[in-house]
Amino acid sequence: MDGGTGALPGVSARAEGVVASRWTEVEVYATYMKLTGEIEVPGSQRLSDVVNGGERYLSLRDTRAEPLSVNYPVLSRVEPRTTIAMSAVILICPFEEAEREPIPGAHRTKLSHQAVFNSVAFSLVGDIHLDPGQTLREQLEAHPGDFLPITNVSALWVTALSAETSAVQRVFALLNPAAILSFSE
Repeated sequence: MDGGTGALPGVSARAEGVVASRWTEVEVYATYMKLTGEIEVPGSQRLSDVVNGGERYLSLRDTRAEPLSVNYPVLSRVEPRTTIAMSAVILICPFEEAEREPIPGAHRTKLSHQAVFNSVAFSLVGDIHLDPGQTLREQLEAHPGDFLPITNVSALWVTALSAETSAVQRVFALLNPAAILSFSE
């Protein structure tokens, strides 16, 4: 419990009749940087609802910046509030096991397909979930700008013109479609 307010750690205080927010720890990947912090997810929303909510900037709390390359110097400290530019983000990975369950009644049957994605900074393999009969290209064109939910993610960042790489394996991630150079499904 939080010092006398009755709120649980990571959960915002509950207003009368309003579902409480929760803070979700995430890793935010860009070409050469990784930010680790917490993002507020209101009420019954999912992380993907917040990320795809149309904002050009999102706020994180208790954020630390780290280079993906040991050759890229960064003085890192925990910042209480950080604003991220969504256009610079490649991948957002929650530390939670998986995306929160969808809102009741909003669930649709989707088919899982393995896909491969490439950009100037990484190569990624994972499972995408599409409506029956839909292609990944159709999904991306129907929802321009929406980060793509991917499960069973395995990504390899090539952060320099050397043999140095950084690997990421996560159960769930959100991929910025603007970062995609090519894909195969």
